[in-house]
Amino acid sequence: MPALASSSRTNSAVEQGGHPQHVQLLFDDPICCGMTIKNLNIYAKKKTILSVSEVRLPRTGVVAVMGPSGSGKSTLLKAIAKLMDDNLSHEGSVDINVINGSNKTQSARSHFAMVWQKPTVFPCSIWDNLKIPLRKRKLDRKQWCALMERALEKTGLLGELGEQWWKQRAQRLSGGQQQRLSIAMGLLKDANIFLFDEPTSALDPMSTEKVEQVMCDLGETKLVLLVTHSLGQARRVSDYSAMIHNDGEYGVLGEFSRTDDLFTRPASAKSREFIMRETGWRQAKN
Repeated sequence: MPALASSSRTNSAVEQGGHPQHVQLLFDDPICCGMTIKNLNIYAKKKTILSVSEVRLPRTGVVAVMGPSGSGKSTLLKAIAKLMDDNLSHEGSVDINVINGSNKTQSARSHFAMVWQKPTVFPCSIWDNLKIPLRKRKLDRKQWCALMERALEKTGLLGELGEQWWKQRAQRLSGGQQQRLSIAMGLLKDANIFLFDEPTSALDPMSTEKVEQVMCDLGETKLVLLVTHSLGQARRVSDYSAMIHNDGEYGVLGEFSRTDDLFTRPASAKSREFIMRETGWRQAKN
């Protein structure tokens, strides 16, 4: 978890619906801050579907994004990565601070690796899947094998695939292995921000555990944003948590804090109600 700046003040701005936010602005120091989102409003055919007044995300660590279905969690990831479809538009700013020297001249999308609910692998060999991000980086082919094996090792796949892994068909892997292959492709892309959209919703418990471990490992050196419906998963893997509330007809970022604080001392009544409804949890008396 990155060191925090001295300030942990709360943004008490009031949204259009009259509901105050409980968003802790934890990362005042640019050294700690990896991304700043400010005055972000996302629209579908001119109708607001999500509003984020201001939030600062760490340079490294895992941030869980939670909230009711339809509140705009997945749409937030798409807006951050500039993957909006033609039916959506947005205004506001997403400033990325997690930029290394090799990325300065690349597009904004080059900073991100997206891992969807359904694994994104191509109907070809593991080698051919892994070479796609390496070709885009225009690296010498002589480096490919070593980089691929390092990425597979970091995702726990190298030991599972055995000899001649490069010949195996990607679509013959299990769902959990395909998901980790997608993560390996993100590592080979040299992305410094990983966006996970419910990556384990279709996986068995053992595969889920392996993907969660990879996310925790990624959070040591990268910024990881995880949309999840599993509050247990959020508690297991995340350092910080963002809670999106339904505010009438659209979603609002209602709370952002350390994950332990959100689950044990939620500042927002809506966050408290959501946690109690999903888990049966009751807040301990102070």
